[in-house]
Amino acid sequence: MTSLLKINHFATAANQAYHSSTPKYLSIDLKKPEAFSVQGLDIPYSFSEEAQKANKETWKIFRTSLLDTIGRNKFDWICHRYRNRINVSHLEKSSSPLLPEHVELFSVGSSQILSHDIGSKNGQKPSRGELAGKIAKTQALPLVGGYKDPLHIAGSPSTGLAFFFHDKLLMDKEKQLLFSDTGRLNFSSWLERMCKALVNRELIEGQLIPAVSLSGGVDYYKVYRKIGTGDGLVAYALQPAARDSNLKPLIVFRPTQWAISNEDAFASYCNDVQSNIGEMGWKAAEQIFRELMNDSNFRKKETKIMVAGYSLGGAHAQYCLAEHADDISHAVFYADPSVDDATAEKFAEVMNAKPRRREPLNIQIYRARSRSQIDFCHCVGGKHVGWGVTHPDVNIQLIDIDHENSEAHAFKLHAHRIFDNSQFPYRMKTHENSKYISDQLDNSKRGYVVFWYERMRRCFGTAAYYSFVSVSTVFKIFSAIFGIKMLRSSADPDC
Repeated sequence: MTSLLKINHFATAANQAYHSSTPKYLSIDLKKPEAFSVQGLDIPYSFSEEAQKANKETWKIFRTSLLDTIGRNKFDWICHRYRNRINVSHLEKSSSPLLPEHVELFSVGSSQILSHDIGSKNGQKPSRGELAGKIAKTQALPLVGGYKDPLHIAGSPSTGLAFFFHDKLLMDKEKQLLFSDTGRLNFSSWLERMCKALVNRELIEGQLIPAVSLSGGVDYYKVYRKIGTGDGLVAYALQPAARDSNLKPLIVFRPTQWAISNEDAFASYCNDVQSNIGEMGWKAAEQIFRELMNDSNFRKKETKIMVAGYSLGGAHAQYCLAEHADDISHAVFYADPSVDDATAEKFAEVMNAKPRRREPLNIQIYRARSRSQIDFCHCVGGKHVGWGVTHPDVNIQLIDIDHENSEAHAFKLHAHRIFDNSQFPYRMKTHENSKYISDQLDNSKRGYVVFWYERMRRCFGTAAYYSFVSVSTVFKIFSAIFGIKMLRSSADPDC
């Protein structure tokens, strides 16, 4: 029996054990070595000598089968990444039982495909078909363990404990699930999922991300660079991984982080409450983006890119668009606040004075409301980038999402995925009239109810800023005393 088939036997037995009413461990039958099978057995109070021998042999076969399928480098990478969860050598030597959780861990780890896992031929990018084949060989294990519909995986961690203590395995498991149904998505739903859910899972530089081709079918991005300075802005520069891809290079900006265990959580809160939303994070990373735009390894000089962001990420994406509009062909904003008046006004002045473009600039701004509620986020800030732009080659669409569910509260409206959902219905209306759009992109002209949100934010913003700084200091002191790292910075190297 091949190693790949053995691995699938382990995965099948692990999934069956997960659905058992009693805790089980996995073991091979030493009495029938010619008929390889893995069975789930009830965990006893103590293991007999024969059972310990079977445990050691089970670990040996599981380990060697993994090495034959995913390779030594990937095996070691997984063991290092989840080193606080597993020590294969110790478990095997001590005759500990192989648990379903151990198989799940390697299933999750093998789903995190890095570019060096598949290699390249003469330094040339593979085609989409070649890439899919190589990924299938590297990602040997199927989904193991608990399953959650990707449509119901929100931006925040799915367990309460992970809000306070970083859980790398859970984060990667959620990535695995979010990747699992990419083939059924279109590009709009994939991009929205990336901005609202995937980008919060701390993508790895060099990681291959299954995406949706603009012409349909599965394509792939590679995480070219992670941008983070510890000041609240985190973004990922993605480049097409296949030589025949029709995807554009893409920069995705991360939103505010509700879970304090995520990188720069409190710094993202500070970005929300400062006078000019998002300016703190953008100013700290501004030079990095200049270098990225001039990096020929990221994009060729004439290649236009896409930028996208949700919530605070949309504000950071606006600053990026305002400075690098000549290098951008598409900008997509989901439920984002406006930036300061000066940035939006300068962008309009500069764009309107430019000559005709070879490739149009397309801007899409999505906003949600219900019968009784409005998404508060797009009510704050001054003017949205795109205000006052009349250039003939800049196409701006303001898309109103009107939910028919009057019970949807403001927070649910803000987080709800428009295209990537099956929860409740909505009506979509696209506005392209320049006068209407400019009025709607200026919060001072949207009426008292809208402008009230910004007045309240400015009124309490300074107090909130210093409160966040104080609370983060308390967490740091707590971490130093008890040796438990709770607050993490995007500027720190990944451990």
